[in-house]
Amino acid sequence: MTHWKKLSNPNYLGSYAFEKGQEMTLTIASVREETVIGADGKKEDCIVAHFRENVKPMILNATNCKAIAKLYRTPYIEEWVGKQIVVRVQQVKAFGDVVDALRIKPEIPTKAPEFKCADCGNVLQPFGNMNARGLADYTRQNYGKVLCAECAKKAKEAKAAKEAEEKPDEQKETETDAK
Repeated sequence: MTHWKKLSNPNYLGSYAFEKGQEMTLTIASVREETVIGADGKKEDCIVAHFRENVKPMILNATNCKAIAKLYRTPYIEEWVGKQIVVRVQQVKAFGDVVDALRIKPEIPTKAPEFKCADCGNVLQPFGNMNARGLADYTRQNYGKVLCAECAKKAKEAKAAKEAEEKPDEQKETETDAK
């Protein structure tokens, strides 16, 4: 089902992006103050979290900032970078009504398994629209081993070069057979 707010393509993550009961585990890439233009055209300075995963940034209200500070025992946004949070939808009372709002789950997510690159040994990071597990599965299927994005790019180039090198030999054999 499509929520009507998805059609207006807002720039920030909202409750409309979640299916009923869905949660997102996200890794904080940065938190900074930004000028946000609301639906009414008003500009407002807000605290905005950007994530490593391929999702829209999230405006952090005081409730969510306090939740992150409490989870990781630090009020300093620079120390939130690299930390994971679980975002979910919760109904709250606001403006005399009960509305859906994004909230940070009050528990640190269980650590996802780490995948290491078979070539360079680095821990895989999300890339494009793939999380680390997706990248590991993709590279294992296409290259026979788990690779980070950088090493996968090199493997792709090497594979293309090898195929290009083999092609002229195949053409020579075909020309010799034709004579």
